[in-house]
Amino acid sequence: MKNTHRRSPIIAALSVTILAASSLTACSLKENNGQDNPNLTRLTMADNYALKHPVGKGGTQPFLDAMTASAQETGMTIDYFASGQLGKQADIPSIVRSGNADLAVIAPGYVSSTFPLSGIGDLPGFGSDSCVTAYALRDLVMPGGILYDKEMAPMKFRPLWTGSIPGYEAMSAGIDPSNPDNLRGKVLRSTGGALDRVIDQMHAAGVAMPIGDLYEALSRGTVEGTLASPISITPYGLEDVITDATDGAEQGNFTFFYGINVDTWDSLTMQQQEALTHAGEQAQQSLCETLNGSRAKSIAAMKKAGVRFHDVGQNRAQWEALNEPVKQSWINAAESTGLAGHEVMDAWESALKKHAHRATKRG
Repeated sequence: MKNTHRRSPIIAALSVTILAASSLTACSLKENNGQDNPNLTRLTMADNYALKHPVGKGGTQPFLDAMTASAQETGMTIDYFASGQLGKQADIPSIVRSGNADLAVIAPGYVSSTFPLSGIGDLPGFGSDSCVTAYALRDLVMPGGILYDKEMAPMKFRPLWTGSIPGYEAMSAGIDPSNPDNLRGKVLRSTGGALDRVIDQMHAAGVAMPIGDLYEALSRGTVEGTLASPISITPYGLEDVITDATDGAEQGNFTFFYGINVDTWDSLTMQQQEALTHAGEQAQQSLCETLNGSRAKSIAAMKKAGVRFHDVGQNRAQWEALNEPVKQSWINAAESTGLAGHEVMDAWESALKKHAHRATKRG
């Protein structure tokens, strides 16, 4: 059984132990002399989202709640670090692989050089329902899936649940984005990965930056717009600096997966592994439902703040014309470096069909 991790006093002070959410459970895992149970399995979890973000509300919080509920039986607790306390998104793969964190979230868009094939869920042209996309990705990245064998296992990462922030739209400060030609030559913020290919196909200039830096960049005019889901706008107050957005362009999604270091997983008892698996399954469904519902709420909040939404109906053909070239460039780039682009694409399209019934209606 894994023993308690050693951490610096500063890091320890920042941690939020989910066991503390229940004083009765916490007490039950103490020795009678008041000392921590030496057999307690304590895992460290690194997250780049806050629990108030829809990703946290819909996925991470249900996961932590489920782990708290099973703590007395499993003898396992989680020290949770939100909002990038343990490292930036680009650093997370190495942080998990080295064992400095046991659990974490990985977004292929931010680490495309490490997970080039796993970013397939971010490509446009495959729909924007969070449940369909997230469950399809789950099939590919979990043990037995093609992406697990090719990218997860080599990085010592075992996903527990996946997420997909749905429906990327074009957004700008002072530009009508309804037609992609209007954004030709403009400087747009990108998350990287598949989104870079969309921006290149639009003949715009992509600039990689965290979304937390976008407010200042738009305010100063160093960036003129972005492709993003409405869900990602309101948590950062970006509706105050974005003036216009498309409605229906749907240029891909933003996918990610929460998981655990393989060595940590192998060190756990079967009961502990089952508890993590069950909590991950609860987070999977809750998260996709939350994200689908949050999109409509975010659009309403943006409209209330004065953001103009432009129906792309008359320009839909121009937006859809971007999809096939982006898809082919992704495949070609993978194949040119010896990666199984066609094989992964076939598995992805098959998984999407398998989970098509999970689609939910959005307001």
